Amino acid sequence: MNKYKLEIVLLFVFVCLSASTVSAQSISAEKRANIQTTAATKGLVAFWDFSHEEGKTWASYFDPEVVKRSFPVKLRRIGDSKSYTAGTWPYQDDDSQLMIDESGPFGKGIRFNKGNIYASVERKQFDKTPLDIHGKVPFTMIAWCKFVGKRHLVAGIWDEGGWERYSGRRQIALFGGMFQQKGIVVHISATGAASYPQSNHRYASTARVAAFDGQPFEDNQWVAMATCFDPDQGELSAYLNGKMTPIDYKEVVAQGVFQFEGKRPFNPYPFRYPIYSPHAFVIKYNGYNIKDDGIGEHRLSVDLDALTLLYEQEKPLPKEESFRILFDVKRKEKSLLGKAMEMEGVHLQKATIPLPVDIKCGDVVWTSLEKQQGREWKQVGTVIKRKIREGAPFTFGRALGLGSDALRGPEWGTMGLGAENIKYGSQIYIDGVAVFNRILSREELKKLSFGLK
Repeated sequence: MNKYKLEIVLLFVFVCLSASTVSAQSISAEKRANIQTTAATKGLVAFWDFSHEEGKTWASYFDPEVVKRSFPVKLRRIGDSKSYTAGTWPYQDDDSQLMIDESGPFGKGIRFNKGNIYASVERKQFDKTPLDIHGKVPFTMIAWCKFVGKRHLVAGIWDEGGWERYSGRRQIALFGGMFQQKGIVVHISATGAASYPQSNHRYASTARVAAFDGQPFEDNQWVAMATCFDPDQGELSAYLNGKMTPIDYKEVVAQGVFQFEGKRPFNPYPFRYPIYSPHAFVIKYNGYNIKDDGIGEHRLSVDLDALTLLYEQEKPLPKEESFRILFDVKRKEKSLLGKAMEMEGVHLQKATIPLPVDIKCGDVVWTSLEKQQGREWKQVGTVIKRKIREGAPFTFGRALGLGSDALRGPEWGTMGLGAENIKYGSQIYIDGVAVFNRILSREELKKLSFGLK
């Protein structure tokens, strides 16, 4: 090869390398712009892109008019009580190795794999801040992600409690692949536990209250999953890439409880209750059914901060009967009230809890429903015992409280009560998660989808 031809070849290589570098810089600039757009959106409680750090720990962007600090994220593994940064993650086996996908909208998608590798913001970091989504508050949550296998939780505050009917710390979370759906599922809970514990259906120990988006999406594609809750309208909505697709669905447990026919709207989904918190939650009694009693639900809203009770009936059939509520709070089996209080079981009846001391973790709410039969009061169903616990962490890629094999269903193959099982959870890359303290408009949701379709 002569000198002239060699110069031409070197020039060609230089041009190609320069073009490649410019292209890489252009993509990098685009992703940085996406990060800046998300971080600058008003009402931002937290935005994690798994790149922004404080020290060597992943941190969140935030709107200083909403919160005053970021919320740190650590890596976790089921069965290991320790938490880790990306730099200290010790596991290198195929299931647990830390892997990154740079093709998403922000450029640093982290692989989460069932219970082998997930992430969390510990509860003490955000308890009673705007990230602790509870009560009747508006919010929007968006997750930019790509499923590569099993679909379950993407992000949220969600502890299944081993699928026990009166256990769990469920607040709000984004899911994929639940209820035989290939689209977005957004769970919300007033009880923190089973949605319909009064039911005898095989799935009655699980959460059934959710919004579904009607548009399915495939694995190995980046999507922007979003949800908005409007407490004034009492609606929970699900969005895929900035678009809400309505869907009707036949939810078998609710159908059995309320005896309605056919399908009901699930996007948006009607939800008029306050979202669960450890000190304010709804208890649903059991031991009755609408066919025999004409009442679909007996509910008690317990607020241990305001020290109030509110009893409600879901009573579509007119029937005159007398009920009463027994309520107590115990610490080491001893009543903190002196003795159980009695409350008339009339729809919308209110009462004040005469609690002389502050509630602590480990205290237990005891309550039961009674029905008058002649001159006697007969207990309806079981005594409900609700242990007061610290709220759940905010997790990514894995819901807590997933037990061992007992309850079988098509969504999981097997799932059930028992100790945490490492084989349950999502197989997913998550490139970012953002939470806002307001309802984003459809235009804003579309903008924050960054062209994903």
